[in-house]
Amino acid sequence: MRLLNLKGGLLLLLPYFVSAQTINKGELFVAPNTQLSSIGAFDNTTTGVVINDGELFLYSHLNNSGLVSFSRGNSSGITRLYGESGYQNISGSVPIEMNNVEFKNSTSDKGAAFHVSNYLSIFGIADFKEGIIDDDSYDGVVIFENGSSCLNASDKSFIDGEVKKIGNKDFTFPIGDKLKYRSVGISALKIDSDAFSGKYFLENVDILYPLKNKEKNILIINNKEYWTVKKAGAASDIIITLSWDEATTPATIIESPSDIHIVRWDNSKKVWVDQGGIVNLQDKTVSSPATISGEGVFTIAKFKKTNSFVVYNSISPNNDGLNEYLRIDGLEGTENEVEIYNRWGVKVFQTTAYGTKENVFDGFCNVKNLLLRNEKLPSGTYFYILSVTKDMVDTKQTGYLYLSE
Repeated sequence: MRLLNLKGGLLLLLPYFVSAQTINKGELFVAPNTQLSSIGAFDNTTTGVVINDGELFLYSHLNNSGLVSFSRGNSSGITRLYGESGYQNISGSVPIEMNNVEFKNSTSDKGAAFHVSNYLSIFGIADFKEGIIDDDSYDGVVIFENGSSCLNASDKSFIDGEVKKIGNKDFTFPIGDKLKYRSVGISALKIDSDAFSGKYFLENVDILYPLKNKEKNILIINNKEYWTVKKAGAASDIIITLSWDEATTPATIIESPSDIHIVRWDNSKKVWVDQGGIVNLQDKTVSSPATISGEGVFTIAKFKKTNSFVVYNSISPNNDGLNEYLRIDGLEGTENEVEIYNRWGVKVFQTTAYGTKENVFDGFCNVKNLLLRNEKLPSGTYFYILSVTKDMVDTKQTGYLYLSE
């Protein structure tokens, strides 16, 4: 066992190794371009202060009852959790703050290499190299602070349990369950203080949220997995992105990817409601075409196609007589509504009785209270929602829209 009782701080200029158990009772400063390694368990006591602006290698457990943090404004500090002889506990009575962190542990205990029973806040980049992080079984929480991000999450390394995200940056939650990584993404956030949490469940959603209670245009709902997304003091509406995987998602859902939509359990109505779907075949994801105000339980479903509408989704309003407006065939004799959103989920166009009396989208914004009202929109990718009622049957179609000069 090694005791550290450093009142004036420690400036490390060369690689430094601590073997056996390390107990810190004073101030420990790891300077930039400096390495500190602890082979044994690292216990930061109530009087202990650890400021890591360099490289801190922890090969065993980390327990914090004092302060573990980094200097604000320093972007280079990294904590490398490199377990080599068993799982690693991340515990303590006081939350832990890390700038950048790398998870790399080839050992496991029932699938989990890291047992998180404390609050772990990440301010920089979390690199998921190897080892599953379990905060669900140990009542811990992993928090990604404003401006943070993650990379390399996979079946080999993800967070099993609830993850919290703070800030206005688009984020993909690195979550999974039962050795399977299954992400959920949120975007179109607007406020720095927005806070959301995400969690994945590889289990039958029907037990808690009956699949028979659904809108009539929903054909088959995924009964193998679901996600929860919750607001934690958030103000923004969000775009939701879910993923699918042949190993977990029923084949009946993904056999026709163009028919995949996101569905949400409406807790007030006790029914599954359609949220639309923009499918990305390469990434195996589906996104809501517009922002969603409701939080709660989400999964994917096969949508019942009952229309023959054709949307010509390439628009170039440049007065050359070609593709001057969004053309939609098959709307004759219907009640309809067209909504168009930009990539941040902001509605830029809305109208009913589309196609009548030159009532079409020609690249101009028509939404009140927007600075762009009556102005030509910039080139880029947009999303449309087409809602149609014909012969007393309601249908909804969503997709991409490409606007160019």
